[in-house]
Amino acid sequence: MHRKGAKSLTRDGSIVDFADPKLHGEYSVNAFGLTFQLALSCTMLKQQRPSMEQVVVKLEEALDISTKEKALTPHTTPDWSYNSLKENS
Repeated sequence: MHRKGAKSLTRDGSIVDFADPKLHGEYSVNAFGLTFQLALSCTMLKQQRPSMEQVVVKLEEALDISTKEKALTPHTTPDWSYNSLKENS
């Protein structure tokens, strides 16, 4: 999905459509949210994009989260929306 599609999904408040269906909901929703936010930040104007060092730090953080948490499905997380992610960051 490209940037325009991402912006459209975030306006609607739902980001679960970005999850790979092959995962069958077996992933950390917190790590997914962090990775999603990172991906969106990489689509910003050049001056607003994170550095590669910042990208690596965020990806390592997401990996750490995902290895520590029990995998949850997005369906069991009722407040799983882009807006709630922005509020928690």
